[in-house]
Amino acid sequence: MTSERKFAGLGSRIEWHENLGSTNDRALEIVLEHGREAEGWIVGAEAQTAGRGRKGAQWLCEPGRGLAFSLVLCPRWERRYWGWLSLGAALSVCTGGPEPLGLAPSIKWPNDVLVEGRKVCGILIETRGPCAVVGIGLNVNESAFPPELGAVSLFQLLGREVDREQLVGEIREKMTELLELDPQVIAERVWERLAWRDKVVVTASGRKGRIRGFGENGELKVETPSELLTLCDPEGVRLAEMLD
Repeated sequence: MTSERKFAGLGSRIEWHENLGSTNDRALEIVLEHGREAEGWIVGAEAQTAGRGRKGAQWLCEPGRGLAFSLVLCPRWERRYWGWLSLGAALSVCTGGPEPLGLAPSIKWPNDVLVEGRKVCGILIETRGPCAVVGIGLNVNESAFPPELGAVSLFQLLGREVDREQLVGEIREKMTELLELDPQVIAERVWERLAWRDKVVVTASGRKGRIRGFGENGELKVETPSELLTLCDPEGVRLAEMLD
């Protein structure tokens, strides 16, 4: 069921559902129907039965407390630079949410936002033709999470509730502005906020090194004693001190 009242202040190009399988799936349906005309469309849900993160991981959102929504974009960048969308979306969340609220978020490559080392947001990018769907799961007004999740909400950090509609509008605005930038500018801004930037990390193959920058399409550069690695898949990259 679609709610006509929720987030109505964001304009007409928005669907907000009480229950939905996946906001990304619904946004992709809109892309298939409208093509480039779908740009700027937002699909949100209070509860998702099939919400997901990277690698098919389940994403949980407390109804009425957290935010789960998808934004349709049509990047003008060359396709080879679309890998920057995940980092760009994370940057947009930082500058549209936690930072204006007085918090100091960091970006865990390539698609998570952390505050005080705990996850406050996850991002999933899926593409169809000329469009990309940016799925965002943001912990907003939840009061608690299971300790094993390593998650935190804006409410827990601030001690007060945050307007969810305003957050969606600010993040959409920041993401739209960001697409006008050159990816190199995005790289510089992400680098300033990158988690583990000065720390030793361990790759999935067990090699230790320090993060030294990004590749052309947002890959992670890790310098080991013997070589400079270019990592495309975040699975397996861990902070070394977490393993000691």
